[in-house]
Amino acid sequence: MRWDLVDRVLPTDRRLSVVEMGCGMGAFGARLAARYADYTGVEPATESAQVARERVAPYGGRVVADQSDLDPDQRFDLLCAFEVLEHLEDDAGLLRDWAQLLRPGGQVVVSVPADPDRMGPWDEKVGHYRRYDREQMTDVLEAAGLRPLQVQHYGYPFGYALETARNLIARRQERQFAGVPFDERTEGSGRQRQAVSPTAGRLRHVATRPFAVWQRRVPTAGPGLIGLGELQR
Repeated sequence: MRWDLVDRVLPTDRRLSVVEMGCGMGAFGARLAARYADYTGVEPATESAQVARERVAPYGGRVVADQSDLDPDQRFDLLCAFEVLEHLEDDAGLLRDWAQLLRPGGQVVVSVPADPDRMGPWDEKVGHYRRYDREQMTDVLEAAGLRPLQVQHYGYPFGYALETARNLIARRQERQFAGVPFDERTEGSGRQRQAVSPTAGRLRHVATRPFAVWQRRVPTAGPGLIGLGELQR
């Protein structure tokens, strides 16, 4: 459901170079690598990075462990970070640093959990510092030196039911993650809910397709946000 919206806001020029920060196990990375001429993912978690490498390699993509592993002279046309900013204590500061990887006029696409008042056990389990409303997402983009182009909800209505189920599960597991540092919770979250096999991915796509279409009719509701910004020339 997230990809359904991301897919519609991504630039259409397939010649672009893309860097994805916190690419996890490459669920979106494989799609980006298949679409664009040059894809690089950045993922510090060793296990997740290895899976991501295997998924993007058929399309000529690559995955590195850290931003410092990138060519310091390379500039990208598009920077993506999906479900990453909420894990960062200084979200605007890191996004500002990442934006320096862009060419003037380059774009940023991010996704984050929506609605601060929905902060719950699942957020704590996976290491979220916060959730965002549309104004906060706009403020973060602007603080990073980006011109906000679009901020839109996704996930209505199915995402609310899914989130309720996740909170029930996390509430039963509170003793397991109590006291676990946020960085360890974040690393574990990158391996949550990943459909790694092609068959599982196709089944998930078919099952959620009706809800993906439904969410397009209600762009002002849903438990997630997509933000699109542009580095000012």
